Amino acid sequence: MTLAIERVFPFLPDLRRTTAVTLRRDVRAGLTVAVFAIPQTMAYAVLAGVSPAYGLYAAIVMSVVAALWGSSAFVNTGPTNSAALLTAAAMIPYASHPDVLRILFAFTLLVGLIRVGLGLIRAGKTIDYVPESAFLGFTIGVGTLIALGQFHHLLQIDRPDIPWFPHRFVETLRNAGGVNVAALLIGLGSAAIMFILGRFTRRVPIALLAIAAAAAAAALLDPEGQSLRLVRDLAPVPNRLPGVVLPAFDLRLYGDLLPAATAVAVIGLIEAVSIGRQLALKHGHPLDYDQEFIGQGLSHVVGSFFQGIPGSGSFSRSLLIEQDGGQTRFANVVFGGMVAVCMLLFGQWLNRIPICALAGLLLYLGITLIDLPRVRRVWATSRADAFVLALTVFVTVFVRIEYGIFTGIVAAAFLVLRRTRHLHIDEITPCGDGTFAENVLSRPVTGPTSDVVAITVGGDLYYAMAGAFRDTLEALIRERKPRFLIVRIRTAYSMDSSLWSIFFDVAEVFHANGGKLYLCGVRPDYDSIIDQARMRDILPTAHIFPKQVEIHRALRGCLAAVKVQLGDHPVLPPAWENYFGAGTSPAPRH
Repeated sequence: MTLAIERVFPFLPDLRRTTAVTLRRDVRAGLTVAVFAIPQTMAYAVLAGVSPAYGLYAAIVMSVVAALWGSSAFVNTGPTNSAALLTAAAMIPYASHPDVLRILFAFTLLVGLIRVGLGLIRAGKTIDYVPESAFLGFTIGVGTLIALGQFHHLLQIDRPDIPWFPHRFVETLRNAGGVNVAALLIGLGSAAIMFILGRFTRRVPIALLAIAAAAAAAALLDPEGQSLRLVRDLAPVPNRLPGVVLPAFDLRLYGDLLPAATAVAVIGLIEAVSIGRQLALKHGHPLDYDQEFIGQGLSHVVGSFFQGIPGSGSFSRSLLIEQDGGQTRFANVVFGGMVAVCMLLFGQWLNRIPICALAGLLLYLGITLIDLPRVRRVWATSRADAFVLALTVFVTVFVRIEYGIFTGIVAAAFLVLRRTRHLHIDEITPCGDGTFAENVLSRPVTGPTSDVVAITVGGDLYYAMAGAFRDTLEALIRERKPRFLIVRIRTAYSMDSSLWSIFFDVAEVFHANGGKLYLCGVRPDYDSIIDQARMRDILPTAHIFPKQVEIHRALRGCLAAVKVQLGDHPVLPPAWENYFGAGTSPAPRH
């Protein structure tokens, strides 16, 4: 009963373990990160194309729900750069819709439902199949879009109504003649403060300091608030907590939003699990991927009814929670509560922040996402991964952000298939000391005629290798003309139906022409496959030598069985002649 209750309320064990010491550290960490995060979450809301208030609402609700129902002690959930950009792209078709906000909250709900569903079907481990090169390329693409995508706010000019980012950016630069110099200086000054302070310390709330300095500069340069756009001009931040607003519900709308929502859901889960895994490994904590999926999903389901925009786990905020001494998931609960208190007490101050300062913050965040040392490392270690990285960046920036990471995943999978489709077959030859050598079988197949040919096939054998497998076996039989063909499959870790089908086809033809096929190093399940395929007349039990602990024991037993059938004048190359002529006695079957 206790375990069942804890699955529904996974925070109960942490609650029972909470002490005065852990609570004090959690409160300190939650308060500290809230000070850092308030300007950041407001900036991400601007990036998503909505009022900064909705970023704060998301931070309040999602951080609490994800902390209580997730798995990680440190992952801070709320608005993030990639989720904000993807949300902005998804909402473009609905920009002029009178009910656009309820559509936005429906989008948040759909993202949450997808994440919960993936958690319930236990899809957590699929995250391991996302290549680092694709995720890094997507992150760099997102950083580029963030750094360059807010230039209209930095210049304080109207944003060109053009969906395609490269064209929109070019048009923004063409309209730069109408720049507000004060806005540009304040925005660049905010970014410069963060770059300078960020080089020396991570414990100072550089975003808060930069935004405060920008607000002070705005008050000096434009005391009446006439020439600089402030947060209140975009959409005032209210001095109240989010109220309940029902998301739009329309099945056709949900169908239209599904592709973009899937992209936000999956990318967000990759981010959250990557962060959680890194911090869990550092502290020796277990991380339940599926529970984290459910926590991330529930946070969005609940957040959608409280006017929240989509988000995910934030690396910077999660790392700060951990570095500042957070002990349990309740540090993120304190974080959500602190953001709520700031909205209630300091809403009027938040409204005085210049929009250009938030654009400067986004410029800083975007540039910091472009990790050049990791790019150099990928280039140095694998050109194939470098190609995946570059392709992902290109698609993210120049095609559509929603397609970016999925293009990278597909490209990486294609390259893996291309690499693994090469069939590895070695020819076995005896050495003079009674051991055996394995040398790569030459292609095209050449060599002397021999009554005995032995090969070893290894690895994961699947359909992409089927053609090469058939061609090699047929060429080997045609060119070398063996009477006895020994195939060692000790290291064939898996064989799909395509490979088995070809193997049986070749075995039938070989058997019909008077040849005998032997298998050695055979796993019990492979022996069952031969039986179920009704191939015992071609591959009888006497021709099957099971896998043994001793590496060549099955092979020696197989060769002993072949020796007694060679006759007086076998056609053999010198190595095999020496082996069989050395008086090797038939070994018992094992």
